[in-house]
Amino acid sequence: MDSLDNMKLPKSSEQEELEQLSKDKLRPLFEHKLFEVREETYRDKGIDLLIELKYKGSYTNFRFLVQLKATETKKPNADGSYSWQIDTSNIQYLLNSGQPAYYICYVKEKDVFYYQQLNDFVTEISSKNIDWNNQETHTLRISKKLNSSSISEIYDKVKSRCQLSRELFEKLDIKGKKDKSTKISISGEHKITDETSIVQLVEKVGFTIINDGRSKEVVLLNEKISNDIKSPLYNLIVGVANYYTSNLFDSLAFFQKAKRQKTKLSKDLGENLEYFDSIIKFSLGLIDEKKYQEIIDSLQNSEHLKYYIKLENTKNRYFQSLFSDEGFEIFKTELTNIINDNKLNSNIKFIAKCEYILYWGKKINMDFFQSTSRLNSLGDKFNGIQEQRINSANYFISRNKEWSLYCQELNEEISQEKDFFAFNMSTLNQAKVRFELIVLSEIIQEYNDNKDIVDNKETLENILQNIKTVSNNYRGVEHIENLLSSLSAEYEVSHYMKKDDETVRISKEMNDLAEFHDLKDSKAKIDFLLNGGTIQEHLLSLFQNTVEKSEDLKKEHLKLIDEMKALDKLEENKTLENNKNETVTIELFPIGHFSITRNKINEFYEILNIDSFKLIKHLDYFFDNGIIPVLNIFNEIKNEGHCNGMLDDKGIESWRKIKEIRFRLYEKEFRRQKIKYGL
Repeated sequence: MDSLDNMKLPKSSEQEELEQLSKDKLRPLFEHKLFEVREETYRDKGIDLLIELKYKGSYTNFRFLVQLKATETKKPNADGSYSWQIDTSNIQYLLNSGQPAYYICYVKEKDVFYYQQLNDFVTEISSKNIDWNNQETHTLRISKKLNSSSISEIYDKVKSRCQLSRELFEKLDIKGKKDKSTKISISGEHKITDETSIVQLVEKVGFTIINDGRSKEVVLLNEKISNDIKSPLYNLIVGVANYYTSNLFDSLAFFQKAKRQKTKLSKDLGENLEYFDSIIKFSLGLIDEKKYQEIIDSLQNSEHLKYYIKLENTKNRYFQSLFSDEGFEIFKTELTNIINDNKLNSNIKFIAKCEYILYWGKKINMDFFQSTSRLNSLGDKFNGIQEQRINSANYFISRNKEWSLYCQELNEEISQEKDFFAFNMSTLNQAKVRFELIVLSEIIQEYNDNKDIVDNKETLENILQNIKTVSNNYRGVEHIENLLSSLSAEYEVSHYMKKDDETVRISKEMNDLAEFHDLKDSKAKIDFLLNGGTIQEHLLSLFQNTVEKSEDLKKEHLKLIDEMKALDKLEENKTLENNKNETVTIELFPIGHFSITRNKINEFYEILNIDSFKLIKHLDYFFDNGIIPVLNIFNEIKNEGHCNGMLDDKGIESWRKIKEIRFRLYEKEFRRQKIKYGL
């Protein structure tokens, strides 16, 4: 028997042993080169360890507290987490230290440590109950494992938090004593700044923040300023930020300050100041359109602005061309020149591409609409009508695929660049094009009394969700004019889907925004939209007018066909003179084959307005080798071949031209060999 067996000694506690075991196991996890772990032994109030950070071999006096919990076994929750009851008094005690603090919990059975930051725990319980301090205890649900990675994260967070505290105390004690009016600001990223720092920050990265769609942040930064800032660059940037958040009068005030020292701005910044100032004054009715255009014209040679101005002028010219084929090709060429200019930044290129997908998509939709309307007006009794409908549909599908592929590639580019405005502009424009196509298709199907109408509800819901995403993005950064644009599109789709509650909500939001920001031009557009100006109503009216017009054109078309058939009869009754001259055969699509004497070939070319030496040589080669060439007389003839066949039929204008050609051929006695009308 050991002598100790007869002694009355203090009994050991399993819990104390477990707590000591947990401390012994925890210490080695904190590398001694980075941490100094100290045990809190004096009158324990709920702090077990105090750990100081080391930095490059030096003590920093940056410390954090640890409250250690340990258990032999514990049943995990359903989600794998573990729960501990924590006294509210302990939470408050740790908070009062002003130092970072962590709960670290040890489960012996698994030999695993779990941890939770005190502030995260407080955020969690306060979100559930704002009066959490009135409870005696709170449940700590803990699931994050303590390992080398999480300890590294703790080191970084504590270091950042302690540096923040030091900087705050320094600025309050030193800067505050020097200038009682100086404001100290702490951003959401825990950056501490005084007014001088704010001005320097805005001047350095203000335009970058604005380009990222965060103009509101610049406006909020300026609210921390109490003094009148003289810097023209600062006032220009804050003015632009206010413009993008639709604080137009505030924006003008900052521009006025910037103008006082405009000579200190670089040339391109001075031009930016003039540009934005004129836009706002024109929007508010402070200058008329003539004066506004004079200012814009004076900036057309600006290296920084000329492409934005060129893009706007290109759009205006296209509008004036009434979306003609020729006008679109000019529009496309001018945009392509901007897109392919390697000297330009991605921002202006993205704007050009986003504008292109909108008007290209609308052009494809409208061409399909016009082609389908024309074919429908002709009825089913014309030769080859079904084939033409199939060809027209296939042509539209191929163009739509080409457009969709371009959009997909653009989306990938935007994603790589992370361009906020380009993403929203592209998403909105694609939604507009796809919505317009659905409206057009359903109008045509309904007119044709089609029993197999495609259900577009799911597609419409997707379109609506995409537009809502854009609206939420603009709402988040308070870009009011762009928000109104997306809300207008959101209203149109909701109105088409008969979502009455949604249309009421959207119309109220649009009106409230326009009135609050005094946007008269936007208010007029909203009134037009809400009073019969939706795409659906516009296209339905256009379709009805087209149908009525088509009936008249159909009659004229039949008359032209009958007149050309009458010429066929006259030719059949005429005695064909014995012509010893060599003849050649040529197909004039779509009216058939004609026999031409070689000695009169130039007269034939004159009738068809062919003056291309290259084409004439090409046709001569065909004639010399016994090949029958084809000329599509729907078009201005530049090449041999069918080209796009019946898809080149532009309607009544094409057939008026064809009838004129047919009459002149008859007059010159160029005889048809075999007649076959395409229509």
